[in-house]
Amino acid sequence: MSPDNTVQVTSLPNLAQILPYLLGHYPDDSITLHAPGPNFIDGPTMTCPLPEDPAEWKTAAETAARRFAAYANDQRHNPDQGVIIYLTREPRPEQTPWDTAALLAPVADWLTTELMEHRGVVLQTIGLVSNRWWAYECATEGCCEGEPLPSPDDPTSITAQMARLGRTPGPRTRDILAEFRPTTADLEILKDLHVATFRFKSRCATRAGHDAMLSTTGTQIDAAINQFRSGATALNRALTTQLIVGLQDDAAVNAGMIHADEDLPHARRLWAYLARHCADPFTQEAVPILTLFAFTAWRQGDLIATRLALHDAITTDPDYERAVGIHLATIDGEDPREHLAAARENQARHTAHLQHAVQIASEYLPATDSNAERYREALNSATLVYEPETFAYHQRIIARYGTVDIINAALADIRSGRAQLMDEVAARIILGLQDRGARDATMSGGEESDLAHERQLWGDLARRCVPPYADMAPPLLTLLGWVAWREGDTVTAAHAFSDAIDIDPGYDLAEVLLEGVRNGTDPAPILAVVRKEAARFEARRADLDNL
Repeated sequence: MSPDNTVQVTSLPNLAQILPYLLGHYPDDSITLHAPGPNFIDGPTMTCPLPEDPAEWKTAAETAARRFAAYANDQRHNPDQGVIIYLTREPRPEQTPWDTAALLAPVADWLTTELMEHRGVVLQTIGLVSNRWWAYECATEGCCEGEPLPSPDDPTSITAQMARLGRTPGPRTRDILAEFRPTTADLEILKDLHVATFRFKSRCATRAGHDAMLSTTGTQIDAAINQFRSGATALNRALTTQLIVGLQDDAAVNAGMIHADEDLPHARRLWAYLARHCADPFTQEAVPILTLFAFTAWRQGDLIATRLALHDAITTDPDYERAVGIHLATIDGEDPREHLAAARENQARHTAHLQHAVQIASEYLPATDSNAERYREALNSATLVYEPETFAYHQRIIARYGTVDIINAALADIRSGRAQLMDEVAARIILGLQDRGARDATMSGGEESDLAHERQLWGDLARRCVPPYADMAPPLLTLLGWVAWREGDTVTAAHAFSDAIDIDPGYDLAEVLLEGVRNGTDPAPILAVVRKEAARFEARRADLDNL
């Protein structure tokens, strides 16, 4: 600061009174360490929470001292130039300020001892309790114990000096925390959260369902911010619980991060509102929402609220990478716009993925047009006369070869331009391919020139697996994915295999092939095995006469 802006800290009362100006807020129940610079308020500062249980204070003090020594050195400020310690705590029920100050005294000793281990020199330790101050370095009994903080009317007080500089003390930690921490649980909200969580998980059981729910969450975020922009201070229970559950998806958090600067106040109120409703046992659900609140506060330049919200998020889930990443970014002085750009890029990529997924899935998603009822009736009729579960072994083998023959005939029709399958033939193929032996015998081993015809057939059959026959689609999707992979269309292949697994999580062939696509495996070795098995299958056809 220039000489006109110099802060004069000339007494212990001044030293006690400057803390909320030094930090920008008053830290309830905390250890604060400050290495004064040329103008006192310059220099590194660190605040660590003081645990509720005094039995944990020694560990907290030693950890805080070690971290501060490392931080001060990183800031090129040697702690041997002097450290000021502040200990703040409010009396608990049936405690006087003097009782609380006496409890804090050992913390001062632990901090001093640990700082000395790191070549730190303690200049003074100030205890702040109930607007009174204690100077623990003062050895005179009865001196510097429980004095009231200076009156703002005193022209030499820090409050008066700061007022002349246009500075006001920051809020208390508890007032900042009240913005986003739950107080009393809303039992109706908690009950609805249980229901919303169950429904969300059920609807996200398939990839298509997950994508649909993610799209819904994005729309709900926009709707909620619009409500807060219009002056709302609360949301209805349904929207509140659906947003809390929907924001557990990392892609939904991206959608929450990317709002424009003018919407930051409304977004901040929304995230705070949602976080306040994440009472136990839903504290874990608060983590991504607290991270959104922190990111919004960071973009607004409010580092104090940012760090307090991140502290709650990381304490609840130390492995939540986005919160940890933003926390480290604030320490390193990074620009939040870099994280905003990354979130927008991820969101754009995800939107493109969804659009591509919709386009791809149109090749094989079950029909919803006027044909759907016709396909359903054909499958209904076929299941009445074709019941493989009742077949003896030899009947299953004969049916398997029959399925392959019908498929070969259907492919011959497609090659010759007669692409329209009769409904009863399509239904028979769908039912026949539920036999995994038939499916394996049908895997494409032919030449590349025939792949388009096979892909057309599998896509047509998959579209005929309309409810309640959707669970019959996995073999068709797997065969379609295999053909697409052979064609070099790994995107469609991955989608088809994933959708097969969504319908039947135990569908092994789809899992194996999907892993191959994801690992960039060459399908040629698999094709060689397929061709060998196809030849063996055909060679055994002569044995049918002996069954």
